[in-house]
Formats: sequence, structure tokens, C-alpha cells
Amino acid sequence: MERQFDKVRRTDREETDSTFLHKILENSVSCTVAVATEEYPLIQATFFAFDKTNNEVVFHFSKYGFSGQQIVSDKNITISVYKYGKLYTAEKAVDFGGEYQSVIIYGKIRIVDNEAEKMQAMQFFFDKFFGHIPESDYKQFTVTEANPIHVVKVKIDKWIGKQHLLPPTAIQSFYPELSPVI
Repeated sequence: MERQFDKVRRTDREETDSTFLHKILENSVSCTVAVATEEYPLIQATFFAFDKTNNEVVFHFSKYGFSGQQIVSDKNITISVYKYGKLYTAEKAVDFGGEYQSVIIYGKIRIVDNEAEKMQAMQFFFDKFFGHIPESDYKQFTVTEANPIHVVKVKIDKWIGKQHLLPPTAIQSFYPELSPVI
């Protein structure tokens, strides 16, 4: 039986080459994770690192609070990574649109309990974003400081990539004139 998440409506925009997946995941900073709860789905934005060698997404969050109760080992998870590009106009307003690249990942949560593996995963994550900062400029994090943090690894079971670039029918294209909130 075919499941809903096995289908892509716009097959003309589907990307099936693993090179596309790797490129998006290696060049993105944040993702949105979603897990089912009894009342509402839990959706959370977080920074992540992609471990290409093990085909895993690594992220972390606090053990405490609602997320700490819901993001638990062996639970199914969906991860969304999304990048936008130029907006464009067309002859008819209904055909206006925007460029994007996205990857949806399905997998199972694994909370890293082993202390050495947890510290290694945190270092991997840290190196992605802060590896260029000289170690002489800060104190390395410790096991005690990492204690309130859950480190999550999600082995990618299935992924769906999509891409929509500027179509030939576009009349004008531009990046949105938006200012960062922060």
C-alpha cells in the first residue's frame, strides 16, 4: 500500500539524486522538526548538522520542557529543510511564484545516551558553525555543561527533495526586500 508521504505531487520538481540532498543539508543552518503528540504535532525550529558519513541529521535541545517529553528515542520524526530564492512575475498573477529548494526527511529519533558519543556529536555540531574560531578564544564545553542537553541523531530512512527554479515564462525576478528580524 502506497503511503501519502511516499508521493510527490509535483514530480516535475522532485529531486532524487543524493547529491542534491547532500548539497542542501551541508549548506543549511536550520531545520524544522515535527513529531506527533496526543494533542497537537510538536514542531520546533533548530540548528542542525548533517553527518554525511553516517547519513544522519544531528541536532540538540533541552531535556526539560515540552520538547524534552516528546522528542524521545524510537519515535518517528519528520525534518524539513527549506531554502528560498528569487520571486518572479509572469503574464498572469496566478503564475507568479518563487524559487525554492527543499528536503523532507523521515526517520526515527535516537537520543544519544553514551557520554563519549554525545560529546563527539556536540563537537561535530560545534565544528560546523564555529570551527573557524580559534580554540584560544573560548573554553571548551564540558560533560557537566552538556548534561541538560539532549543530542539527537536521526538516521535518514527516506527523503524527498524538491526544487523549483526560475521558469522560462518569468517576466521579472528579484529577491524579496525583507529585513532580518534580528
